[in-house]
Amino acid sequence: MNPRILLVGMFGLCLASCASRNAGSTQLASQTAEEARNGYSSLQRLEIAHEAWLQALALDQEGQPQLALEAVQASAFYDPDNRWLQVNLARRLRDARRSAEALAVLRRALRLDGEETAEEWELAAGLWMETGARDSALHAWKKVLSLDPHSREALMGLAGMTEAEQPAEAARLFARLAEEYGAQAAPIVERASALWMRANLSDSAIAFLEKRWQEWHSPADGENLARFLLGAGRADSAANLLDSLSDLAPEDSPRLELMAARALLAAGHRDEALERFRQMESENPTDTKILSSLGALLLDMDSLSHARSTFEGLRTMDSTDAIPYYFLGLWALKSDLPDSARYYLDRSLELDSGAIDTWIRRGMLELEDDKPAAAVAIFRRMTGNWPRLPQARFLLGYSFARLAEARTIHVHREWSPPDSEPEATALRRSALTEFDTALAIDSGMHRVHFERGSVLERLGRWSAAKRDLELAIQESPDDLNAKNYLGYLLADRNESLAMADSLIEHATVGDPKNPAYLDSKAWVRFREGRLAEALADEDSAMTLGEDDPTLRAHKASILEALHRPAEARSLWQSVLQADPGCPEAIKGLDRTK
Repeated sequence: MNPRILLVGMFGLCLASCASRNAGSTQLASQTAEEARNGYSSLQRLEIAHEAWLQALALDQEGQPQLALEAVQASAFYDPDNRWLQVNLARRLRDARRSAEALAVLRRALRLDGEETAEEWELAAGLWMETGARDSALHAWKKVLSLDPHSREALMGLAGMTEAEQPAEAARLFARLAEEYGAQAAPIVERASALWMRANLSDSAIAFLEKRWQEWHSPADGENLARFLLGAGRADSAANLLDSLSDLAPEDSPRLELMAARALLAAGHRDEALERFRQMESENPTDTKILSSLGALLLDMDSLSHARSTFEGLRTMDSTDAIPYYFLGLWALKSDLPDSARYYLDRSLELDSGAIDTWIRRGMLELEDDKPAAAVAIFRRMTGNWPRLPQARFLLGYSFARLAEARTIHVHREWSPPDSEPEATALRRSALTEFDTALAIDSGMHRVHFERGSVLERLGRWSAAKRDLELAIQESPDDLNAKNYLGYLLADRNESLAMADSLIEHATVGDPKNPAYLDSKAWVRFREGRLAEALADEDSAMTLGEDDPTLRAHKASILEALHRPAEARSLWQSVLQADPGCPEAIKGLDRTK
C-alpha cells in the first residue's frame, strides 16, 4: 500500500480515538498531528490531502461513511485553507449528527478565501437553527437568497422564522415560494393568504390570489380567491368567479354552484339566489346541503310555510339529523310559537349536544320570553360543557344581570344601596364573576364592558363602572345606547357635564325620537341650569310613551327648579303611588308643601 494512504488511515483512527480522551491528551494528539503535518512540504501536504480525498470517495462507494468521514477529516487537515474541502467536511459531520463540530469547521471555512455558494450558507443556516442561534440563521438564509433568489429552502426557512413576529413579511416570502412551485403550491398559497389576513392585509391576499388565478387557473386558487372576495364584501365578484370555476371543474360543479348561490345571497341578490336554489333542488332533490340553504333563505325571506315544508322534508329524510330541528325551531320563533321552538331546539340538542349555536339560540329564547331564570339554567349547562368559551360566560353573566333586574324589589328606583336588595345584589355579583371570566379568556370580546359597567353601577362601584363604559364606547364608537347610558350617569352625578352633553348629543342625533335619549338630554340640561330646554325635552320624552316614574320624577325636579310647586307635587304623588316609600318622592312632597 502507498505509505501516504496508510498515513491517512492512521490519522483518521487517531482523530476517532481523540474524541474519547480527556482534554489534555486530545491537545497532545493535536500537537503531534500538526508536527507530522509540518514535516511535509506544501506540495506534499496537498498530495496527501488529494489522496485522502480519493480514498474518501472510494469508501463512499463501498458504503463505509464513517471511514469516509475520517478520510475527509485527514484531507481537510492537510489542506486547511481549501474552503470547498472544509465545507464538505462540515456537511459530513452534520450528516453524522456531530452538529457542534460541523458548525465549528464551517465557521472557519466561511472565513477562508474562495467563492461563496448558496449551498454552504444553506448548511450554515441549518446548523445555526439546530443550535438555536436564530439571528445567525436568519442572516444565513438571507445570504442564501442573495446568492440564489430561487432557493426554496431559504424561502421556506426565512418565512417559517418570521411568521410569528412579521406575518406580512412571511406572507411575502411564502408567495415567492409559491411561485417556485407553480400550480402545485396549494398549501403554501393558503399559508401566505392566512398570514396576510392575520396582518389585516386582505387586499394583499386578494391581489396575490388574483395573480395566481390569472396565471395558472387552478381550481384550488380560484376557490380560495372566491372565499377571500366574499370576506372582503365583494360577493358579486365571488359569485362570478364561482360560476367560472363550475365550468372549469365539472366534477365539483354541485358544490361550487351551491357556493355561488350563497355568494349571490351575500351580495343581496335574494331573488336570483332563490331561483338558483330552486334549480339545484330540482336537479338534486335529496341533497341536504342544498335543501338546508334553500330553507334558510325562505326563512330569511319570511316565506314561513315554504320554509317549514322544506325542513319537514329534511326531517323525513333523516330523523336523526339535528339541523332540520334547529331550523324548525327558528321557524317556530318567527311564527311566534315559543313552546314549539323549545321543543324543536331541545330535540336538536338531543341529537347534537355539541352545537354551540343551538345552545345560544335556546338560551336567548328564554331571555326573549322574559324568563331569565331558565336562561341561567341553560347557559350554566353550556359553561359546564365549554368552560373556556367566552360567549357562554358572557351570556351566563347577562342572564344573571337580567334575573337580578327581575328580582329587584324597588323596580322603579334608579339606584338603591346594594344591601337593600340582597338577592339582586348576589345575582349581580354572579354576573360580574362571569363577565370577568369572559374577559380573562378573550380581552377583546365586544359588549362585555357595557354590561359589566352597568352591573358595577348598580353595585355602587361608580369609578369602575365609568371605566368599563368608557371602554365600551372606545370599542364600539357607534353604540348610541352606551353613549346615552354613560352620559346620563354623569349628568345624574352632576359631573363632567360637558362630556355628558357631548355623549347624549351624539345619541339623540343618531336616534332623535328615542324617549330614553330625550330624557337624558333633559336631565343634562337640568344640571346645566337650562331649565326651559330641559322641560321641553322631558315633555317630548313623555309624549313619545316613556311616561314612567323615573321621567315623572325628573319632570317634577325640573318644575320645582322653575318654581312651579303645585305641578311638581302632583307628579311626586304619582311617583309615590307607583313606588310606595320612594325616598326621592317623599323628599319632593316635603319640599312642595
